[in-house]
Amino acid sequence: MKLQRFLPVTALCVGLFVATVAAQGCSSSSSGTTGTGGAGLKPPAPPAGAAAATLGTARTFALQKLFLGGTDRQGAPSDSAWKSYGYDLDGKITTAKSTDVCTLADGAQKAAQTDGTQGTDNAFGETILPIITSVAPTAETDISKSLTDGSFTIMIDIQGLTDDTAQNNIGLSGQIFAGGAYSADKTMVPAFDLNTDWPVRPELLTDGKTIAGGSKVQFDPANTYVAAGQFVTQASVIKLALSIGGIGLELDIKSAIITFKHSDAHTADIGTISGIIDTEQLIEGLRKVAGRIQKSLCEGSAFEQIAQEIRQASDIMSDGPNLAGAKCSGISIGLGFLAKEVKHPTKVGDLGVPSPDPCTTPADAGTTMDAGSTDQ
Repeated sequence: MKLQRFLPVTALCVGLFVATVAAQGCSSSSSGTTGTGGAGLKPPAPPAGAAAATLGTARTFALQKLFLGGTDRQGAPSDSAWKSYGYDLDGKITTAKSTDVCTLADGAQKAAQTDGTQGTDNAFGETILPIITSVAPTAETDISKSLTDGSFTIMIDIQGLTDDTAQNNIGLSGQIFAGGAYSADKTMVPAFDLNTDWPVRPELLTDGKTIAGGSKVQFDPANTYVAAGQFVTQASVIKLALSIGGIGLELDIKSAIITFKHSDAHTADIGTISGIIDTEQLIEGLRKVAGRIQKSLCEGSAFEQIAQEIRQASDIMSDGPNLAGAKCSGISIGLGFLAKEVKHPTKVGDLGVPSPDPCTTPADAGTTMDAGSTDQ
């Protein structure tokens, strides 16, 4: 059993990665020596002496493209593209020869701990994505197609952002909405403009019913700012809630960072999503929905083989400094995105009905989740 059996849920998880985050406090990074030395890539610091942003009408940006690490931001395939997605989360620039970092899982290759450009931590792009694309070469384009054809999106709703592409302000506020199917009958596709009114899924809404009640996912103004036109929000922990066949899968994402360049009045360009997933929490969460991914995963031994491959992708500590001698307990991830400003949403979509569990409902055991879909 190879990780390729996990393809449907992996692509789904990536597609919904930020769809259900909830910020909890400010971010922090650890410091330490490395095999090569030098400072790693960090988001820009808050602009010194900048005034607090004037909060007013919210501006909503819907993801139009999502980059998993197999292509550059122009869409050109590259085996090393993953190196440019993410940030240095542990304060170390690690090579395969580094010894001042956590110990990899049994059977993992030393290359699994190698950082990307300027110390970017992205084990997902380095280790897991190549396994996915070996059996599904179009996985990355399929995810972006799901965005452009209106299957789903992620909407970043911000107050305090101006048209100034060199803006410097602190104290912005924001929230995140999960966009459901743009057109229930799939007869329309989004134009990604100010007339695009994308329906919001109810899971993230505070009251579960209305957009006016706001999202459960709120950015902390103390850690949300714009520096020379680059939007930044950071949190030490965010909550990630995925929907697999209608069943919730909740994870803590640590050292979380979301950034983008406000390159023109209506574009969020060079977007980055960076963070750490606790390896065992991911495995245990996926164990609960394994049958909805593929019937063969109802068997404990089959799932355990998948779980071991996930452990071998662990490259970083899920909590605290990345210390030598400690067991690697987290999987770093770095994604890229492009988003366009759309109309502030006015419609709430349907929640959907959970699908039967193939592990307990043999008649439905052949069902496999569609990588580009949301919970229907």
